[in-house]
Amino acid sequence: MRTVVIVAFTGAMLLAGIGLAQTVADRDAVDRTVAEIQTQIDQKGHHWTAGRTSTAEMTREEFRALLGEQTPKGYEQWLARQPKLTAEKGRLFPAYFDWRDSSVMTPVKSQGSCGSCWAFGATGAFEANIKKHDGIEYDLAEQQALSCNIYGASCAGGWAEPVYELFQRYGAVAETCMPYQADDAVPCTQDICPVQVKLGGWQYVENTVEAIKTALLIGPVNSSFSVYEDFRYYESGCYEYTWGDFEGGHLIAIVGWDDNACGTGQGAWICKNSWGDWWGGLGGYFLIKWENCGIGRNTVLPLYPPAPVTIAYEGNQAMELTGDGDGAVEPGETATVSINLRNTGLTTATGGKGTLQTSQAGVTITDEDADVPDLPYNEVVTTVAPHFTVQIDASMAPGTQIDFTLLVTTDQGDFTVPVYILVGNYTAVYVDDMEKEEAWTHSGTPDEWGRGAPSGGNQIDPPSAHSPDTIWGTDLSGAYAANADMSLTSPAIDCSSISKTRLQFWRWLSVEKGIYDQAQIYVNGNLVWQNDPDHDHIDAEWEWHDVDISAYADADPDVAVTFRLITDGGLQLGGWNLDDLTVAGIEEYVKGDANGDGVVNIGDAVYIITYVFRGGPAPAPLTAGDANCDGNVNVGDAVYLISFIFRGGPAPC
Repeated sequence: MRTVVIVAFTGAMLLAGIGLAQTVADRDAVDRTVAEIQTQIDQKGHHWTAGRTSTAEMTREEFRALLGEQTPKGYEQWLARQPKLTAEKGRLFPAYFDWRDSSVMTPVKSQGSCGSCWAFGATGAFEANIKKHDGIEYDLAEQQALSCNIYGASCAGGWAEPVYELFQRYGAVAETCMPYQADDAVPCTQDICPVQVKLGGWQYVENTVEAIKTALLIGPVNSSFSVYEDFRYYESGCYEYTWGDFEGGHLIAIVGWDDNACGTGQGAWICKNSWGDWWGGLGGYFLIKWENCGIGRNTVLPLYPPAPVTIAYEGNQAMELTGDGDGAVEPGETATVSINLRNTGLTTATGGKGTLQTSQAGVTITDEDADVPDLPYNEVVTTVAPHFTVQIDASMAPGTQIDFTLLVTTDQGDFTVPVYILVGNYTAVYVDDMEKEEAWTHSGTPDEWGRGAPSGGNQIDPPSAHSPDTIWGTDLSGAYAANADMSLTSPAIDCSSISKTRLQFWRWLSVEKGIYDQAQIYVNGNLVWQNDPDHDHIDAEWEWHDVDISAYADADPDVAVTFRLITDGGLQLGGWNLDDLTVAGIEEYVKGDANGDGVVNIGDAVYIITYVFRGGPAPAPLTAGDANCDGNVNVGDAVYLISFIFRGGPAPC
């Protein structure tokens, strides 16, 4: 038996990167330190035992490298404002509770010499909650969390949310597909691994004994505490700080409690560590006195299971059914609306049906029902014909946004999806596909704006343009700089002929919470959009962005659109990536009024002839000169106007 212990201990030393020669040389010094700590434990009446553990003979640098709990700048202040799980007043709890007694906990693992406790603590709590619910024991890949998280959490430190964001957005893969290598330089290969499970979300927990107990009755949680020098010698019992300097922050999983572990009425949390099952004398677990060393701070409960199906809106196609035949949905016309939907749950959505509703005046839904095809995980489908049908009142102003609610019922659950369409024939006055050099200007401290092909190699930027090759973005190959303020401004855009102006483009944006980093859009110096102050904005694909800028752009011949990014010294993500930008609106003109003087007369026919045959100025907008509505401005329009003015022919369309 002794030989087995020595072999296991030797293996632990090697995993931690400790040489055997150093271990032998320092044995007496370690024994003296253990004896000194034990003396102080006994003198202070504490209830734990010190011993020669697998961390006892590490150098201070080696031990500190294990302590990787590091939250970003401002995190504590932000967390203080977030809603948290609290305890019900007067609730009674058992004196002892331990999820190990229910065989819920997965095996203790080792983080090696990498400061990835944040990945192991969060993953361990998640694995246990899965096993509690499904009865299935997964060995999930901490290397995925280390290599694929978008927040830069690494062997130098991190916190729980990068793990949970990844497992909720992408899903968790198996250890066998991405084996742990204790190295944050290992490439992310999650794309070749099947997703095993997805996280439903996470709940912050108030740092009180009662609230943490309440959370633990739902499932294991992860939490953090401050580690001091004596903890490396912990063998068993109820740990309480006794001796030594502060070494760093550590993230672990809490799996239960014992109200009397530290003496009668003096309770402790039962915790799962990530230093191997050979660490300490409790198989890799430890007990720590309530409220000691800050234990209980940043406590998070992973939520499982996720909704098996989650339906999200992915755009629509509104098509003229009856009207003037130009394809646009205009006042007085009937239109069909087909809607694109995506399923972000792991289960295929079946038996789908949609019902379209609105309370907006001036629109009548004449066919409110449509079927939804079976919708597999992460795929997009379109509602099945016959599509929804809507009648637009003739009195509705062009440019009106009609807001709908789509109720989607499936065999797996019901969902509410917001939908909108724009009424009127929108005309683009500016289009830039980013493929050629336009007169965009940029500046900043530093200025990281650039036009080119994105690389997407860092999990936070797009792997390719929306179409076809080139985009504008902040640092096209990596994260944006800290403490930066950089802007990209369009050339002057002539919106003098339009109203109800909208800015429409495709974006791939990843930016920290708005209280830290601000992604903003300005029109002529006026803020028209910015990211949410309390939630990170993470696009996982190209997203359509449509902004009403009419208040600052309508009838203005000199409109400037500015994209701005302001960052702090904390996290750095991917920032702005922009492609296929359009400024469009409802043209304000009279058909046939080619010279723009407000009336249709012989002067307009002359204006068109001068434009066509003598290179004179074009009608503004050009479609004002298309009197016969054949899609072109030519001599036929001049003839059409002369017939209207002098021969009583039909008016311009």
